[in-house]
Amino acid sequence: MTDRSYLSRIQRPSRYGGREINAAYKDPRAVALRVALLFPDLYEVGMSHLGLGLLYDILNRQEDVWAERAYAPAPDLEAELRGRGLPLTSLESGAPLQEFDLVGISLQYELSYTNLLNMLDLGGIPLLAADRGPGDAVVIGGGPACCNPEPVAPFFDALVLGDGEEVILELAAAIKAWKAAKGTRRELWQALEEIDGVYVPAFFEPTFDETGRLREIIPRGRRSVIRKRVLSDLNRIEISPRPLVPYCQIVHDRLQLEIARGCSRGCRYCQAGMLYRPVRERDPAQVVAWVEKALDATGYEDVSLLSLSAGDYGPLSWLLARLMDRLAPRKVALSLPSLRADTLTPEMMGQIKRVRRTGLTLAPEAGSDRLRRMINKNLTEETIIASAARAFNAGWQLLKLYFMIGLPGETPEDLEAIGTLTRQILKSAPKGRRGRINLSLSTFIPKAHTPFQWEGMANLEESRGRLHAVKDRLRHPQVQAKWNSAAQSWLEGVFSRGDRRVAPVLLAAHRRGCRLDAWSEHLRLEPWREAFQDAGVNPDFYLREREADEVLPWDHLDSGVSREFLAQERDRAYQGIETPDCRRAECQDCGVCDSENAALDLHDAPGETPSQPRPPAAPGSQPVWYRLSFSKMDEARWLSHLELVSAFYRSLRRSQLPLSFSDGFHPLPRVSFHGALPVGVESLAETLDVELAASMDTGKLVETLNRALPPGLRVLQAQRLARRLPPPRPETAIYQVESPEPLFDPQAAADFLNREEVPVTRKRPKEERTVNLRTLVARLELADPHNLQLTMRFQERDNLKVTDTLAAIFHLNEDQTRDLQILKLKSI
Repeated sequence: MTDRSYLSRIQRPSRYGGREINAAYKDPRAVALRVALLFPDLYEVGMSHLGLGLLYDILNRQEDVWAERAYAPAPDLEAELRGRGLPLTSLESGAPLQEFDLVGISLQYELSYTNLLNMLDLGGIPLLAADRGPGDAVVIGGGPACCNPEPVAPFFDALVLGDGEEVILELAAAIKAWKAAKGTRRELWQALEEIDGVYVPAFFEPTFDETGRLREIIPRGRRSVIRKRVLSDLNRIEISPRPLVPYCQIVHDRLQLEIARGCSRGCRYCQAGMLYRPVRERDPAQVVAWVEKALDATGYEDVSLLSLSAGDYGPLSWLLARLMDRLAPRKVALSLPSLRADTLTPEMMGQIKRVRRTGLTLAPEAGSDRLRRMINKNLTEETIIASAARAFNAGWQLLKLYFMIGLPGETPEDLEAIGTLTRQILKSAPKGRRGRINLSLSTFIPKAHTPFQWEGMANLEESRGRLHAVKDRLRHPQVQAKWNSAAQSWLEGVFSRGDRRVAPVLLAAHRRGCRLDAWSEHLRLEPWREAFQDAGVNPDFYLREREADEVLPWDHLDSGVSREFLAQERDRAYQGIETPDCRRAECQDCGVCDSENAALDLHDAPGETPSQPRPPAAPGSQPVWYRLSFSKMDEARWLSHLELVSAFYRSLRRSQLPLSFSDGFHPLPRVSFHGALPVGVESLAETLDVELAASMDTGKLVETLNRALPPGLRVLQAQRLARRLPPPRPETAIYQVESPEPLFDPQAAADFLNREEVPVTRKRPKEERTVNLRTLVARLELADPHNLQLTMRFQERDNLKVTDTLAAIFHLNEDQTRDLQILKLKSI
């Protein structure tokens, strides 16, 4: 396992520590195939993605396969790895990426492309598939960006189109067989090409005419078109009720379950709505059973039901009632992050708010009814305002709105209408209530396999102008607006519509240090301009309108929706004709249900009546407070205080102990933590108080909670309290400190101890104070230049960290203090 001592020098080290709840660990000598699943963005984004966790579980159910994970390093970690000459490794075993047989990369969005190159480079894997030999990892991509993977095609041995649950095991079997046969790279590609839904870029050759337009895509293998894979029945693949539970806060930090895949609403700008057809719903009874088991295994306090349009899930009313009857007693909240305004009912809101009013999102997308008809977002202004009014009347104070600019047919009046509609929504709040809106603006990008794939995209300056025009109309004390930068949308447009000629641009941008371009604080446009210039590519060439009969870079990849249907939908858009939902009207002949194993798969509510809300629990035992002493060691030392609190909350829920909960908007277990350790410091002497709803034996309490705690956290003892007590007030704490370098000079220690005053500056964000350090140090004993024991006194205020204390005594710099290994032995 690679040395990870560098974690002391980076921010948020808990991103890289691994050992999450429900992570898979196997003996690498006992498996036939080792897989590294890569998400080319930061941990908090990748861990929020449902698909990667699903493939992780499917692979690890195979006894002879071990799937591990890696996420894009933040700039500080990359600097440490490159500075030390260390490779990027997996979280589970710490093995370099180059040691894996299969590297699977999730391609969710185009602005992650330089991240994937950076991860391969740091992992020791040749970037170009043509440069890899028999001993190199097989690099395979999957995800929605594979609907036009041409900009990254040279970097992949193969890419998967469509659903991955079944094809992932077919890929694993093919690679195991190729590995056992010690085949060549071309033999590998030939084996992968045999699998339905698998695209091998080496077997397709694009040619271009003198104007730079794509002339033809010539197949060099056995297939001329690659059709996407479709999982016909979501219920056929069992989902483990033991998903990964992170320690650091992630973007979507909750229990997530996909209740339906696909959408038949037919919004003409929406790539996901076209790619994930047909609609397939999960059995609602299975959803209820899974959520209960998963909550027991994870300890989450929020559940999110995922779908492109959750309100269209057939048995939603039954499901919400049944779920909330189980979630409300647990104080677990429920959210539906993707709702159409016309599906939001009072009954639905009534169920959701039984525990907590989670976020509600409305997506008008366009400001005017005319433009919404054009994009087939069949919502009227009246419907949108009525839905917002129902939410405000049900007690919601904050709504989220999504709009796009740059849509085909957009006029200045449509931009003005965004501000007008937003103000009308605010006015729909009941008198005396002050509604608030969080509004997100994005720039329209004409994506592959949509009716608008032929449209042009606004250039960078035009997009900036439209964004500023709308932002100026949204100035209101109750509206908080945010937006994707025009530069990010411009780059995304180029790479979502590009061909293989932009692959050298990505290589040049990577060499120039472009990373994490989806994060506005990391995006640097000038290196990108230089990369386009280096590669001799005009980026705006790819943003132009395409001819109706033009060969498109993705024409050899079949999403199931026919080109004829897309062209027809484009014509209907310009005529202002709406296309109905095929679940509520007749089939619209999009083409996706013509093939075998691809058809609508819908569910009705089970025949039984939804259970009624449970009555309030009868008064029982009096709640009891307990004081717990616990240790924070090994990998747990990288948890911040907030991450430690979250880990304990979820462990308490997993433990099935009889918890008491706080009142108010966000019910939490009644726990009080006493003191906060700095990140990286270990301790054998931490304390918290917890209230249980019933009395129990202290030994049983310790045993039960320790079974649920993550590695590195352990309860040492429990004491029953007669009543809730104030926090303990220790006078001193004893620390054991070890340095990898001989930094502890006996003469410096003696000089310090012989002085009565040692003034140091205690720096805080808003003030600096001078503190006499000598009065804070009760004892200082050096065993040798590498080891010492330090006893610190506590004061009412102006206490110092151990690292600050030792830096002042031994004149250490910041890097030297970061490398110290500190253990708190006891508090007295």
